[in-house]
Amino acid sequence: MARSCLPLWPLILFGILEPLALIWASIIATTNPLTFFAAQAPYPTIVKNEAENDNSNFFPPQAHALTLQIGNVFLLLAALAIICSWTTHKEIAKRYLVVVACADVGHIYAVYAAVGPQYFGNVAEWNDMMWGNVGCSLFLHVNRWATVAGWFGRVG
Repeated sequence: MARSCLPLWPLILFGILEPLALIWASIIATTNPLTFFAAQAPYPTIVKNEAENDNSNFFPPQAHALTLQIGNVFLLLAALAIICSWTTHKEIAKRYLVVVACADVGHIYAVYAAVGPQYFGNVAEWNDMMWGNVGCSLFLHVNRWATVAGWFGRVG
């Protein structure tokens, strides 16, 4: 059986659930890039144009390429999460969690910068993508620091 230096909850969260979510995000981004792209900032004009099948105004080839590339990055992150969570080396696991916790902040800020403070602050209006981008990222962020701090047990 594979071994890990992480306590049980962080291992389940970062070594199983997060990689599965990243793989699922990769599948969504690569199989339906337009829908994935449009859901990042849910403005009515995007939804209207999508319903009319007129995508040329807001989904140029550059956006298509970046959406497919982010799907590929999700696969890379899933692999890193598995490797760094299922290691017996505590320093690798801890440093991975710290680096990804810092990336969580950048991820949340990127969403804030894209949608603006009015939509970002109106949680009642969030769609599933916003909850994933902000809510899940914040949940993972807190759990990463709690793991490094030893709240779930000793790492190592």
